[in-house]
Amino acid sequence: MYLDTRTRREEPKDPTLWDILDMANFFTSSIDADRAKIIAAAAAVDPDKAIRVARFFSYPKQAMYLIASFIALVSICHHISLVYRYARRARSYPATTSHRAAAPRMHRLPTALADSAKALAFRWTVPLGPSFQLNIVEVFVTAAYIAVLFTWTLINTTSTTGVIIEPHYYANRAGTIAASQLPIMTALGMRNNLISWLTGISFDKNPADPQAYSMKLNYLHRTSARVICVLVWLHGGGRLAVGLVDDEAVVNRWVQCGFLAASTLTLMCIFTVQPVRKRSYEFFLLIHFIFAFIFIMSVYFHLTGRSLTYYGAWPSMIIWGIDRFIRLVQLVLYNYGYFSPASSPEELDASVELLSPHFLRVTMYRPKYFYWRPGQSAFLAFPTVSKFPFKFESHPFTIATIAEEAVDPESGSETKKRKLVFFVRVRNGFTKRLKETVEEKEGRMKVFVNGPYSTPPILVGYQSVILVAGGSGVAFTLPLLMDLPGEANILAKILLSFGPSGTQASSHGSCLMNTKLVNNNDDIDHIKWIGDIALPALENVPESISVQMKFFVTTALENPQTWEGESNESMKEKGQWASSGTSSQTGARLLELPFASMEHGRPDVTKLIQEEVRRVTGPLSINVCGTDRLANSVREAIRAPRFGDVVRGEPSIDLHVEAFGGS
Repeated sequence: MYLDTRTRREEPKDPTLWDILDMANFFTSSIDADRAKIIAAAAAVDPDKAIRVARFFSYPKQAMYLIASFIALVSICHHISLVYRYARRARSYPATTSHRAAAPRMHRLPTALADSAKALAFRWTVPLGPSFQLNIVEVFVTAAYIAVLFTWTLINTTSTTGVIIEPHYYANRAGTIAASQLPIMTALGMRNNLISWLTGISFDKNPADPQAYSMKLNYLHRTSARVICVLVWLHGGGRLAVGLVDDEAVVNRWVQCGFLAASTLTLMCIFTVQPVRKRSYEFFLLIHFIFAFIFIMSVYFHLTGRSLTYYGAWPSMIIWGIDRFIRLVQLVLYNYGYFSPASSPEELDASVELLSPHFLRVTMYRPKYFYWRPGQSAFLAFPTVSKFPFKFESHPFTIATIAEEAVDPESGSETKKRKLVFFVRVRNGFTKRLKETVEEKEGRMKVFVNGPYSTPPILVGYQSVILVAGGSGVAFTLPLLMDLPGEANILAKILLSFGPSGTQASSHGSCLMNTKLVNNNDDIDHIKWIGDIALPALENVPESISVQMKFFVTTALENPQTWEGESNESMKEKGQWASSGTSSQTGARLLELPFASMEHGRPDVTKLIQEEVRRVTGPLSINVCGTDRLANSVREAIRAPRFGDVVRGEPSIDLHVEAFGGS
């Protein structure tokens, strides 16, 4: 029997599950091996690429976390300060200074440290040019912001081969960090923004006049834009040094959009400097709007080339859109009569009066739900005054009244409207055109109001308040003064409710609040203008508050006489404008109040403040709105740290200086 040693042909079989898994593992291992070979080859060519990519994504996030932490810290400090001041609002203070000790008191140590820190940080300034200055806090924040961004851009840029500041490391990283700052820059420039609500830092009330003596978000907005501009060119210069090849060549649209964004931002930073803003606000507004639109769209298409639009483009557009949506809602809500055919739009029109060659008074009424805090501002737009294409060009002005319901002069009953009064200083541009329009036809004008904006001081928890105003700055200090009597009544009620049984407000040996208004102006008519606004609130001042008003007139009167009975024609002949018989009477009545007085010449601000510091025993708040000279004189009076004095019992001082100017 022979064995058949020839190979038999086997029948084909269907693959089992195990066979499929074996094949998949084979191919997977083959792909992984090929990928490992590619990565190894790339690492051999560029061993720094993995390190660069990791830092490209992580470093911008770290910088953002640090900036967000700083904003959170400022917000926490702001709200703790508010809680502390509201908690001590019902506290009483001794009537005399006999409690001040020769030896330091340890419980006053935190107050003394805080007072000295504020004196050094906010009252010492660094001049930058003839008409601009920064306080120490602004200098520190600016330097710290620049240091953070450039540190995270240029740190760890040495390659594995020892090349220092290697362009491959910082080029793309600079662009990513610049893009990550776009939402912050956008938010800082918006009227409605979360940063202001959290920190209590106001948006600059007057865009045409950047001289703001306390930290303003608009200044930080401009600073952020200029830092981003430098980072953008650092990004572009680094990419040019590396080489623009393949899909990064200049022929690609997304690369061209990058150069367009850098050029537009550079031009915007040049054409929006302070001299341009002060000389022609309308030109600044036009340039800013056009260039900002081109810049953000160019950034969007540039980031699309690397699928990085979430870094800066989309968040910035969302923030801008939210701000514009809120403005639109406010515009329709507070000016609904102009948009509703069933309403009477004439009721919303403003009465514009020419008070003098340099001042206008704008009076209007708005619904009861339009509420503002004393010292806040609103943006006004006069379509019949503004030129095309700025028919809805708006400018900020301080509301000189408090948010009370207007009273019907005939029936004496409260209406469902609030009265808004603005004192407008006539300068160049819009206010000059407004004055010319009033001179041609004085009467009522269509006006759109939007707001309120700005963050005025909250005058609670102070024993004494000093309000210093120069010229039209009284529009800021006047509502603060008018609101204090109502605040004093609230304080009296709190003491009556929570004090010992039978305790009265006067039993503590002193009034609850002392208030001093110092008004410096060059025209006696200013007193007449504010009389009809201030008298209703000041004629019935409660006993719990002590008020002292001092008016300083810097121009001498050639023929002083009683205001009552003067006609408009006789006043125009003497060079005096705007003064109706009612204003003259209220001005005289204002000076007849027992706490009001008028002097000629400039006030000695240092002497007035020092007298108040020696007299009071509790916290002191000083609020200023006026010219650079007036604000600087107040700063110099309280600039020196008073650590030893505060420890021994002298009052701590808070200072608020409001921006002053017009457009």
